[in-house]
Formats: sequence, structure tokens, C-alpha cells
Amino acid sequence: MQIIMDMQQVSLLSAEKVRKRIIHKLHLIQHQPMQSSKEVTMSGLKGHYRSASVLNFKIFYMVEENRICVVDILMDKEVKTV
Repeated sequence: MQIIMDMQQVSLLSAEKVRKRIIHKLHLIQHQPMQSSKEVTMSGLKGHYRSASVLNFKIFYMVEENRICVVDILMDKEVKTV
């Protein structure tokens, strides 16, 4: 995941923390996709889309009858480094 590789340039510990939190959130989404998330509209795309936040990141995913499809993971706001 490019997010983790970019963070490793700054801090290995921070990158590992982010990796664990994102994977944990993906696990929760897999089992309860509607909990702790918001419905979003994807312009021009059909389907039921949702977003969930973890740390400074948003996970966008599509909910189908038998599966969850992660569309993207984006940084919600710029992380300042000193």
C-alpha cells in the first residue's frame, strides 16, 4: 500500500500503527459494513457506496449482496511533519 510506504519514510512506528488500524477497520467493514460509516454518492456510478474513517484516512467501499469491494483509501487531511 503506497500510503504505508510513504509513511515509512517519516516513521516506521507510525507506518505500522496506520497499517494495523486500516487492516482492523477493513476487518470490521467486512463483518458489519453499515456500522460506523456514511453513505456516499459516487457520481455516475451505480451501487451502494459508503465511507468509513480511520485516523486521517477515509476508506471508500461498495456494498454488494455477497461482498464488499474497497474502491479507494484516501488521506482525509494533510499530515504535518516537523
